[in-house]
Amino acid sequence: MLLISSLDFYCKKMYNLNMRTIYIENEKNNQTLISYIKNTYPSLSSNMLFKALRNKDIKVNNKRVSSDISLNLNDKLDIYISDNFLFNLPKSTNIIYEDENILVVYKPQGILSNIEDYDEKDIKKIGGFEPTLETLIKNINPKYNICHRLDRNTAGLVIFSKNDMSYNELINAFKEGYIIKEYLAYVSNYKFTKKHDILEKYILKDNDGYSKIYDTKIKNSQKIITEYNVESVNKDLDYAILKVLIHTGKTHQIRAQLANISHPIIGDLKYGKNEINKKFKIYKQLLFAINYSFNFLESSPLYYLNEKNITLDKSYYENKIR
Repeated sequence: MLLISSLDFYCKKMYNLNMRTIYIENEKNNQTLISYIKNTYPSLSSNMLFKALRNKDIKVNNKRVSSDISLNLNDKLDIYISDNFLFNLPKSTNIIYEDENILVVYKPQGILSNIEDYDEKDIKKIGGFEPTLETLIKNINPKYNICHRLDRNTAGLVIFSKNDMSYNELINAFKEGYIIKEYLAYVSNYKFTKKHDILEKYILKDNDGYSKIYDTKIKNSQKIITEYNVESVNKDLDYAILKVLIHTGKTHQIRAQLANISHPIIGDLKYGKNEINKKFKIYKQLLFAINYSFNFLESSPLYYLNEKNITLDKSYYENKIR
């Protein structure tokens, strides 16, 4: 495992001395500067926000401020806080595997894989594009390209290509199922009728980005196949740890399908249950991409990867509930 320091990542490039400008577009009662910034940049720590205020690194309508004030519609905010802190970017990036064709890195919770789902509304709200895992890796080498995605709050292994050949081969491999993806999930409700099962359902994403599960095919839905094995259970705290294999790769497939069988992932704000997340005091889903294995055709230049299992060390995902 290779560790690349934040000095290599950030000091040379675009994420060290930032200024973002945003405008207040939604008028709310009793809206204050601190609450607005916290809502806009949820990953920003309170310590860093108050430090910025003490240093007068925030302007409201071109005037520096040092304390909380009320905001009004159309107010202009200039925020002189590094993206490193606004988005809680990793101080170092762990390379789990690397050869001449591919790069596999660890993505922590809270950072986007890439900006594919960004729209103009998102950009205006935070005053520009949000740094992603892909943009950070491209600071190492702009030729490296991300080949798949993990949800923002899903942690684990992400594969990048280093050249055009490997990019095309990897994209096709994900499409054709030549890459076997294994996940680990902490789920609520330790009682399973089957220790091992293969779930076959249908999924449909609505206009709000919420994926719904159906027993039978409906218009525009897609078939999903999710396999799980119960690794361990905790009866006292009422949770289980699952190994999960996905035979299809649809948006929010694991999260939605496990919730559908009454075993929501702990910390999942979209498909989980608030009372469960509050019980564990966990608000980012405990879902980890932990292993990739390969089944390339012999004719593929990446056929050599069939002999490899790229695995995340257990220290990244063990003992997440204490």
